[in-house]
Order: sequence, then C-alpha cells, then structure tokens
Amino acid sequence: MNSKFMLLATLAILASCSSAQKSYDGKDIALTSSGESKRPFWTLDGSYKIGELREHYNDDEDTPKNAYFITQASVGKADLVPNCYNMARTRASGEVSEQVSEVVKQAGAMAVTNTNTEFNKMIETQSKNMIVGAEMIDKTWFRVEGEESNPYKCFIVLATPRKNLEKLHQTMITLLEKEMSGDAGMMKQVKESVEKRIQESF
Repeated sequence: MNSKFMLLATLAILASCSSAQKSYDGKDIALTSSGESKRPFWTLDGSYKIGELREHYNDDEDTPKNAYFITQASVGKADLVPNCYNMARTRASGEVSEQVSEVVKQAGAMAVTNTNTEFNKMIETQSKNMIVGAEMIDKTWFRVEGEESNPYKCFIVLATPRKNLEKLHQTMITLLEKEMSGDAGMMKQVKESVEKRIQESF
C-alpha cells in the first residue's frame, strides 16, 4: 500500500475517533464530568475492544480477574446525576442479559434464544445475581448540546469476579446442551463459539 495513502487513512481514522469522542448521537458535547472536551473511550459503542478495557484497569488480557459491564442512563438536570448512576446500575442486569443472549445468537443458537422461555428466564436470573455483587469501578457523565430531553448522559463500569461470569457461562452451556441433545456436532460448534465470544465481550 502507498505510504502516503496509509498516512491519510490513519489520519482519517484518528479524526473520526476524535470527532466521536466529542459528540453523542451526532450532537456536540457541551460539558463533561472530567472537565475535558471528550468522552472516555469506554463510553464509545463498538469503538474499542475488551482488551483495552482490561488494560485500562490493569487486568490481565489472557487470564482476566474480572468481567466488565458498561451501562448507561440519562436525566434532565445536573443535580439528578447521582440518581442517573443509580438508574444505570438498576438497568445493568437487563442489559447484561441482552448482551449474553446476543452472544448466544451470534454463536449460532438464535432459535433457542428466540423461542426457549426457560433459557431466557435462567439467563435473566443469573444476570441479576451477578450484578448484585458487582462493583462500580468507574463512572462519567456529560451534557449533550441542544438536547432538550434528558441531556445529561451517565455511564458506569461494573466489575465482577470472572468466576461469576463463568457460572453464568456454565448455565448457558447446560441449557444449550439440553436443547441440542440430538446434535452433538452443532453443540460442539456453538459451545466453542460461545466461549470465544464470552472472552471477547466481557
């Protein structure tokens, strides 16, 4: 690849990331909790990998001690930001359940998560149990310029011991094995994919 082209492409990517950090849903950020003009990298949907989060919190990339979950909420006034953080935590278990279900869907078991009520209920229960003991290790808020409804956005990072995620993971596999008992090949494929995506997601 032409070196000039590579440089321009790199600059374009950096400019895009910088712009994303200073905006929310296409609107400018007017104020942040840190006093800086940009958002923390971990508030950017899909713009970082879990390894960056582990490194940020001094966790091991290959054998992390914790699983990490990020959730958010929004409020209309600055003095409601503490409540906003509480709201984000309250929503966490539901969002974790959705993330886990998405992992299973991507692993090739979409029909199970769409139709199996027992599966969904068990995942929801395990997600709630896991979030109860999770520690809030980081938080931030910012105000979105020109947004009339709930302009204050807050984000939190929750960490829970990896063993708790492994328990949820084992519950998933047990339920999937029950559902796919007649197809060992498919179960092996799904199991490997779930394990890989769990490692890459949390």
